[in-house]
Amino acid sequence: MKKLFDMYLIQKNDIDMGVTCDGEALVSPTDEGAFSGDDGLSGKVLPIGMGVTYTPAPGRNDVVSSLLLETEDGARILMDMKAMLEIDPAVEEKLMEGEPVSPDEYYFKGIVTFRTGDEKYKWLERRVCVCENRITDWERVDTAVYMV
Repeated sequence: MKKLFDMYLIQKNDIDMGVTCDGEALVSPTDEGAFSGDDGLSGKVLPIGMGVTYTPAPGRNDVVSSLLLETEDGARILMDMKAMLEIDPAVEEKLMEGEPVSPDEYYFKGIVTFRTGDEKYKWLERRVCVCENRITDWERVDTAVYMV
């Protein structure tokens, strides 16, 4: 696997959607973010994306995110992520109280797809990518994206 980039996201002002057919739903608008990697894959995350976390059972979370990346050379790339977060409710409570939690205490990984109209980055549309996520605090997530 080759690391494409590291990214951080700040998501504040969560919106509780209540219980849906997929479980409890929490919408997290993206306030800011940035990514940095090789092959020109560096830039900012535009503040128009969001993540939705569905919790069908305690400790099980299905996370779906759509983000708009803007590279330093002005290209715009849509990034979709589908991830699983398995976390013990006691560990989740520690995070909610602001306590640091080691990434070894939860599983937060997923798949990533890209779409773009910019020819320089079209190759991303034809690659299998995965991600590993780390919860820094309840508002910040750090993500490493890899090409398989």
